[in-house]
Amino acid sequence: MGQNQSFKLTPKILIAVISIGLINSIVFTIPYIKNTFYYGMIELTGCTNEQLGLLMTIYGLGEVFSLPIGGLLAEKFDVKKTLLISTIGTGCLCFLIVAFPSYLTTAIVWFGLIFTSLFMFWGAIFKGLRILAPAEYQGRMNGLYSGASGIGYFIINMAMVPVYDYFSALSDGQGMRAVFVFFGILCFIIASFCYLAVKEALKEQKVNGWDNLIQDNSPKIPGLKGLIIDLKAMVKYKSVWVFGICLFCVYGLQISVSYTTSYFTDVLGITVTFGVVLSVMRSYGMQAIGAPIGGFIADKIGSASKVVIIGNVAAALCLLIIIILPTGSMKLPLLMAIVLITAWFNGMCYGVQFAIPAEGKVPASLAASATCLGSAIGYIPDVFEHALFGRWLDNIGNKAYVFIFLFGICLAVIATITLIYFLRCKKNNSLIINREKS
Repeated sequence: MGQNQSFKLTPKILIAVISIGLINSIVFTIPYIKNTFYYGMIELTGCTNEQLGLLMTIYGLGEVFSLPIGGLLAEKFDVKKTLLISTIGTGCLCFLIVAFPSYLTTAIVWFGLIFTSLFMFWGAIFKGLRILAPAEYQGRMNGLYSGASGIGYFIINMAMVPVYDYFSALSDGQGMRAVFVFFGILCFIIASFCYLAVKEALKEQKVNGWDNLIQDNSPKIPGLKGLIIDLKAMVKYKSVWVFGICLFCVYGLQISVSYTTSYFTDVLGITVTFGVVLSVMRSYGMQAIGAPIGGFIADKIGSASKVVIIGNVAAALCLLIIIILPTGSMKLPLLMAIVLITAWFNGMCYGVQFAIPAEGKVPASLAASATCLGSAIGYIPDVFEHALFGRWLDNIGNKAYVFIFLFGICLAVIATITLIYFLRCKKNNSLIINREKS
């Protein structure tokens, strides 16, 4: 019987959140591994820039079509088991690439990753965060989760640099095979750790009587009928659609910023290994710092959307500076600083924006499905952006980087306009579609 103590973020809950962040950092490094080891993937698969981008088209289509269904199903299954089984499956796919390295095998693996790293896995992550703490803590929960992911990404990828560097003495392809072996082993380890951490945190909730903070007492209807009812209830919340558009823009901007790795190599002539180090700092180090800070600020001011607006405007201005200033007149350290600042603001936006559904009054019982439906919209850039940018680079060379960065700026503007609309709806208490203002 619970003691009904006031809720607080205990060490067990924090460890559970960190474990979810770490499991995210390992699993999602794999489909997006070209962001760090771009030339290693080309060597391993023997593909062109456009073909490498098409791997993300496969994955992006999986995001669009699998996430809405997977999110609804994730509401019905145990979070711990879903995360465990999915992560082990991702580890097995890593070993498949090692055993049969080719572009065909890689394409098959990327298709398999739709089921192991998306589908129910993505919904289970945010269902886990939502059931570990009440709505007013979701800014911090998502910020801490995203920060833990960033730290995990940073440490893991930095550890991979010397491994890749050592084996790439034979060839870049051999370096990539060593990286996939490492990730496969890590998947098995972190899956077990996350299962135990979440189990202990939920057990503590029951002891302290906190489980009633996140439980929905409404009757649950099983089967397909129940899924349809949940879907109808979820799509009425404007914050689900606003979150989807916002994620589309923030994530699309993140993809644009990721091409600063090849920009530094192609335009500024830095080494591939140094480019990997800079990529890890940009993609993960800045997220590890920006996301937790943004999460605490969001809870302090009571609005994740306001934090995301500020971050988008700042990131867009930084990209504009990179475009306007001639490369020859900029010292490399200054340009690196601007890129890292851009990534800091973008990482802050990325982590905090997942609290937008909670800010828009979406109930805990619909957290996983709301996040997955929004994510199906938000990750559409994976369908076309990588391949589009790859084609630009193949066709017009280094001139493509101006268009890539301008693309990101336009997305930041769209996100800002959308969130301003959301704040007006929040102020007018019109957060549900076709509902009268009260």
